[in-house]
Amino acid sequence: MPNTKPSLDTVFCEAISIGDPVARAEFTRQSCGSNAELYQRVEALVAAHFRAGSFMDQPVCAIVQSLTPFAAGFLTASSTPNAGSTIGPYKLRELLGEGGMGSVFVAEQEKPVRRKVALKIIKPGMGSREVISRFESERQALALMNHPNIARVLDAGTTDGGLPYFVMELVKGTPITDHCDTHTLGTRDRLELFLQVCQAVQHAHQKGIIHRDLKPSNILVAMNDATPVIKVIDFGVAKAIGQQLTDRTIYTGFSQMVCTPLYMSPEQAGHSNVDIDTRSDIYSLGVLLYEVLTGLTPFDSSTLKQAGPDGMRRIIREIEPMRPSTRISTVQDADLSKIADRRQLDPLKMCQHLRGELDWIVMKAIEKDRDRRYDSAAAFAEDIRRFLCDTPVSAGPPSTSYRVKKFIKRNRFALTSWATTLLALLFVIASIFVYAWNARESNRQLTLALKRAEASEGRRRQRVNCLSGIPGTLNVCKGSSCTTCRIMN
Repeated sequence: MPNTKPSLDTVFCEAISIGDPVARAEFTRQSCGSNAELYQRVEALVAAHFRAGSFMDQPVCAIVQSLTPFAAGFLTASSTPNAGSTIGPYKLRELLGEGGMGSVFVAEQEKPVRRKVALKIIKPGMGSREVISRFESERQALALMNHPNIARVLDAGTTDGGLPYFVMELVKGTPITDHCDTHTLGTRDRLELFLQVCQAVQHAHQKGIIHRDLKPSNILVAMNDATPVIKVIDFGVAKAIGQQLTDRTIYTGFSQMVCTPLYMSPEQAGHSNVDIDTRSDIYSLGVLLYEVLTGLTPFDSSTLKQAGPDGMRRIIREIEPMRPSTRISTVQDADLSKIADRRQLDPLKMCQHLRGELDWIVMKAIEKDRDRRYDSAAAFAEDIRRFLCDTPVSAGPPSTSYRVKKFIKRNRFALTSWATTLLALLFVIASIFVYAWNARESNRQLTLALKRAEASEGRRRQRVNCLSGIPGTLNVCKGSSCTTCRIMN
């Protein structure tokens, strides 16, 4: 039986990601349950985390006493890295960002080459075996991959205080959602940018690596001259498929959640013994595409926070999200106008724009049943390409009318040319037909006139013959009723 006891590190990481102190305290209480000792330790760590600005100026005895012996020893043996510190050949310049497990600094390397890099180092006080194993997994997972859309690992090592770190290329970019909105990209440009994300994730899957925490802040857009380039970062909770990344590869307990709930797949939120596979990343990609297209996520963040840990898991596992077109219709007019403007769309036509194929593609990616999702990131990308090329998507119903519509839309220019030619041909044929009909009618009228003239001439001759046939007669020929004519005939 797997150990379902809440992990100190998991509860801590989730707690510090909650901004509201009241909601954070409620989350900690529910997660720890009746385990008073765990609750006290998490509270001490959370307090220390939010005092990080003056951490080195305060005694750490109370914090150390609240940790496990392993973590306490790790904390006392380590020094807090800060700007100006030197780690190996790298000098830390500024703090770039912080996560639940580590801090990322902009660093300068002088030898053997001079360059700026991003150096990620584990946080002091977070040195449990589980967290360090995750950190080492991240380092080695990145080292396995070589793709232009995945941040490259340049170096790795351990500080003098025993803190593991790794060095990666410095990505000067912004989250994909922010980039799309800032540059007011239309739907086509957003989808083409999203294709790069799919390509990077497909490469990772081919290397046997699942990211398990795909979200906008882990998918940055850097500018190469005027060309936007996707960089996927932070494989901190990646899982190896069929191989062991380190001797201490971690096993995620059933009661633990090691990714961001808004983008978490149902199988990650569950307590079942279903293994996490690449389709979990497909779900996260689907949520990301949902947000890129609508500016919204399938579930509202405030709703998940208010639901608490158990309620949050239930929502992710059981509640069916609205289609993008339906979700956007619930937005207030002022917010809808902003969302539409950032996508160069008419607010009144946003629902219509998303309805149909885009709805189908997104909803297939975020299916609760992973067997009904796309099998791979490549298949997901292929459906997006089909949409961009106006060919039938695999997520759509294969009805005849649908395929006819797609054929017309895909070949509208050729069909317009063919229609123009056909109309011209029909006009010529109609003109010929009208001319022929008029000529025939004229001939018919002429024939009738000739027949009338011949009949009239015949009657005239008949009267002459009638009078001339009986010399000296005084009778007048009465035509067909003339007795004389009948006798003569």
